[in-house]
Amino acid sequence: MSNTSRPEDFDAYWQQVCGELEATPIAPEEEHLPIRSTEFCECYTVRFTGIGPYRLFGYLSIPHGDGPFPTLLLGPAYRSVVDPLPQGDANEKRGRFVVFSTAGRGQRNADKPYAGVFPGMMTEGIDSPETSIFRGFAADWLRAVDYLLTRPEVDRSRFAAIKQEGMPILTAALRPEVTHVVASPGSFYNTGDQVPGEVEDYLRLYPEKEAQVKRTLSYFDPFFFAPNVRARTLLLGNPEAVAPLVEALAGETDVRESERSSYKDGMFQERWIADQFGFEDVIIPAHWQ
Repeated sequence: MSNTSRPEDFDAYWQQVCGELEATPIAPEEEHLPIRSTEFCECYTVRFTGIGPYRLFGYLSIPHGDGPFPTLLLGPAYRSVVDPLPQGDANEKRGRFVVFSTAGRGQRNADKPYAGVFPGMMTEGIDSPETSIFRGFAADWLRAVDYLLTRPEVDRSRFAAIKQEGMPILTAALRPEVTHVVASPGSFYNTGDQVPGEVEDYLRLYPEKEAQVKRTLSYFDPFFFAPNVRARTLLLGNPEAVAPLVEALAGETDVRESERSSYKDGMFQERWIADQFGFEDVIIPAHWQ
C-alpha cells in the first residue's frame, strides 16, 4: 500500500472540484489552423473554460473521413510549451486518431492571467489543498475530457488519456468515459516516502510546513484514485515500485519497465495502443523505421 495517508475529506474534496466544473460552462471557441492541417487531418485551436473560471487552450486534430475515430487525450503536462503532438512523434497519427493536446493553466497559450514557472510551479499554493495550483491543473484534465465528449468525431469506446505521469489515472477515476490509460506513477505517488525535488527545496526553506505540504500532495496520489479506475491501463514504471498501485487499480493493468530507450519504450507503447484499439499496424516516427 501507499505510505501516504488518505485524507478524510478526499472524496468531498474531489466532489467539490467536479461540482465546480459542472457549474462552469465549457464555452468552447474553435478556430481552424491551416498551417497545422495536413492532407490527412484538420487542425483547430480550441479555447475553453475550466474552473475559476480560467480560459484553457488546446490543439484539436481531426482525421479526414467518416468518424467516429479513436481518440487520444494528451492532457496538460508539467512543462511550458504544448504542441499538436509531442516533438518527435509521428505526425501521421493525426490521420488515424482524434488528438487533443491541451495546455493547462500556467502553460503557454493558457498563461493569462497566471504564467507558470517550470520548475517551481509545483509549489504554488502548496501549503493547502484548496490553494494548490494542482487543484486547477487536475481539473483542467477533466475539463479536456468534458470538451471531447461534446465532439461527434470521438469514438467513446476507444478513448485514451496519455501522459507519463499520474494525471491520466486521476482523470480516469473521475471521468469513467476514459476507456484506456497510459501513465506512470508520477510525482505525487507515495510522497509519504519521498517528495519531488522542488518540493524538497521548498521544505528546506520552510521545514515547519512539512506536514501541511505532504497533506496537500496526498490529495493527488494516484493510489487513492486507483480503486475507481476501470479503464484498461498501461503503467510505465518499476514493477516492484508500482506493485501496490497495480493491485489497487480496478481495471486490467499491464506494466512496462523502461529499457532506457525511447525507441524500445515508444514502440511498446505504440504497439499496446494499436492492439487495444484494434489496429494491426503501428504508426511510428520515420527515425524509428
